[in-house]
Amino acid sequence: MKYTCPSCRKPGVGGIAKRWSSRGAPATCEACGGLSHVLASTSNGIWATGVVIVVASLIGALGLHSFLLFFSGLVLAIACNLRAWKRAKLVPISKESVAHAKTANWFLAGIFVLFGLN
Repeated sequence: MKYTCPSCRKPGVGGIAKRWSSRGAPATCEACGGLSHVLASTSNGIWATGVVIVVASLIGALGLHSFLLFFSGLVLAIACNLRAWKRAKLVPISKESVAHAKTANWFLAGIFVLFGLN
């Protein structure tokens, strides 16, 4: 499935590219070559909602001794995830902003490695 590019308004961004897009690794439109990404708050919110639904259904299933509740929670989490990614908006980003975001990502990765070595 192709999603609408925010730059050219044509369907040119693939579903997998949209899901994995970020400021440092944006999705590229196949129609115009424009760069876009889903905001980090949106993608993290989608992930966190799925985790909360699965954990709540697991706790309910263990408390009520019903694995049917867990499986229905799992199906609900998958359905919510698919619907949320379908509705997530792509935001255009410039090549300069991508370069700055990549630099910041590598800098943070280096700091995490330094703290991890202690």
